[in-house]
Amino acid sequence: MKTKPIHNEVRFHLGGGANYLHWQVKVMCGRKRVDVYYVDPAEHQLEMVGCKLVNRPNKAKQVFEAGVHDVSGWVKCDRVVLTEKTPVDDLEKLYYNPIRDPYWRRESDSNEFVWDNSEYATLITNNKQVYVLEERV
Repeated sequence: MKTKPIHNEVRFHLGGGANYLHWQVKVMCGRKRVDVYYVDPAEHQLEMVGCKLVNRPNKAKQVFEAGVHDVSGWVKCDRVVLTEKTPVDDLEKLYYNPIRDPYWRRESDSNEFVWDNSEYATLITNNKQVYVLEERV
């Protein structure tokens, strides 16, 4: 029997309820969800290792045109670690809000490039934002 690799899918949870405005971390085995947990961004940062920015462009365009939130993007990563608060002052911010723009963007590029499917060695969260801690070499 072939073993499927485990990975994580991380996104900012905007659904109502107790986990509203928390980071949602899904533990996945292939396409099957094995576990899910939520992290309060006021208490912890997430350090994500072996990352790829995922976007479902057709869904993101629907969200953009309708102006109604729906899940269309996340960070796929090999590993997630809860960390103490680390300063992010010198780190570059990544943006994803399909209501405003249906693509992943980087702070430094003035919306000139689409960063969907780009890969990073390590990303880190701070409150509801994602930052590049280490580029992929």
